Amino acid sequence: MLRRRNHPYDGKHNPTHIVTRVVPQGPASPVTMTPSEAEGFVLDLLRREGPMTTAEIDRTAAEESRKCPDQTVLFLTKMKRKGMIKGEVSHEKRGWLWSLP
Repeated sequence: MLRRRNHPYDGKHNPTHIVTRVVPQGPASPVTMTPSEAEGFVLDLLRREGPMTTAEIDRTAAEESRKCPDQTVLFLTKMKRKGMIKGEVSHEKRGWLWSLP
């Protein structure tokens, strides 16, 4: 009898059938934007929509199957340090509110 090495059914186990599970395919995985693409995306979004929270920006990017190169809040903070956008804490919206300078 020939045996395959390191096979889970070698030796004592002799399955009568093998069950295969099919995993449904969901929406396409988000595409990670380059830093310059993400900057353009955020600036365009804030021009169109006005001030937005981190969660709103993240949700809009996900709806368009896109994501920032870093975590969204980290990327927005980098843009703020460069002077590209403004960011302030909003108690009303319970988070950071991002807008154009």
